[in-house]
Amino acid sequence: MGKSSVIIVMGFLVIVGLAAPNINRMATRAYENFLVYHVRTQAHDIAVSGANIGANAVFLTPTWRSTISDVAFAGGEFTVRGENYGGNQVRIVSIGTYEKRKDTVIVILGPSTYAKFAYYSVVEGGNPWVTGDTIRGPFHTQGKVNITGIPVFYGKVTTRLGTNPKKTSAKFYGGYQSSVDLPLPTDFTNLIAAANSGGQVLANGDLWLKFDGDSVGWKTAAGDPYASVLTSAFASNGVIMAQSGNVHVEGRVSGHVTVSALGSSGLSKGNIFIDDDIQYTTDPRYGSSNDMLGLIANNNVFITENAANNNSVIIQAAILCRTGGFSAQNANTRPPSGVIDLLGGIVQYEKSAVGQYTISGGVVTVVHGFNKSYKYDDRFMFDVPPLYPATGGYETMSWYE
Repeated sequence: MGKSSVIIVMGFLVIVGLAAPNINRMATRAYENFLVYHVRTQAHDIAVSGANIGANAVFLTPTWRSTISDVAFAGGEFTVRGENYGGNQVRIVSIGTYEKRKDTVIVILGPSTYAKFAYYSVVEGGNPWVTGDTIRGPFHTQGKVNITGIPVFYGKVTTRLGTNPKKTSAKFYGGYQSSVDLPLPTDFTNLIAAANSGGQVLANGDLWLKFDGDSVGWKTAAGDPYASVLTSAFASNGVIMAQSGNVHVEGRVSGHVTVSALGSSGLSKGNIFIDDDIQYTTDPRYGSSNDMLGLIANNNVFITENAANNNSVIIQAAILCRTGGFSAQNANTRPPSGVIDLLGGIVQYEKSAVGQYTISGGVVTVVHGFNKSYKYDDRFMFDVPPLYPATGGYETMSWYE
């Protein structure tokens, strides 16, 4: 037994002796790998921090295009610069350095527009969001969100004045933030300039538009026949405007188009009337589509009360009403008119009615006007109709690390 034990111990010592160098090499390599990983990670984190500081500079001062050089940070340093990129976009390039290791982060920022909202209002009025209401896409109000029951918000919700009641059971799956002040634009100077330079302007009076793919029929009196022309020839930059009147629209739109109606308050000017379905030639819900429409009214966007709209209506557009709202004409007296199938977003000064309803035993019955089926066109997060009003801030378009 003693001799065997000696042999075993000696064998063990030989094995350990042979293995020890390998163990030391493995430990050394692990330590070296850790150091390399630490240096690489630290350089990357410094570059990310510089990119955030550059992006914040643009958010605070949208005109910022400069370079911040050799800023000491977390044991290393970063240099970040902002530069014009792709028209109205801004590129932020941040280079982080740690122990001679460099890493680069590139961020592309684009102008934020009101088209990014699935829903926006300045005044919510007395109409609450209720159980069964589902809103997909960003939501903002300058007032309070009136809530009854458990509505569901899948996009981020921001408000200036909070919710009513303050404690609510609403589901904010995209997050919630209060005290966000984002007023509607006070004028359409850039839109007017674009319409007068490469667009189409009717200086006074009303305009009727009937889109048909690449073409548009237009007239300036209800009883006149439509004159058909290629949309690209009618308005090469896609901006069509009645500068002091109303606009009536219908048909199928191809390409990027913005239709606007300006003028003083009331029904005589600054309103857009949807006389029949207004939709895209290629529906983006069922494949790739380059079709995109903006409807911008100084006052209201109405669904016209007529025979065509008394059996549902399709609307595909980003809608903005600067001093009024999106509503159905004669919402409280017209007959039950089916469903508003809307793909896009609604930005309005005041939440307006599209119908009148009764509720009995939890069942909603339309007495006048429409039921609602609203879906957000999430393409508006990254692309917008021509000259759609901007918020004055920037959004992150891409972040490359």
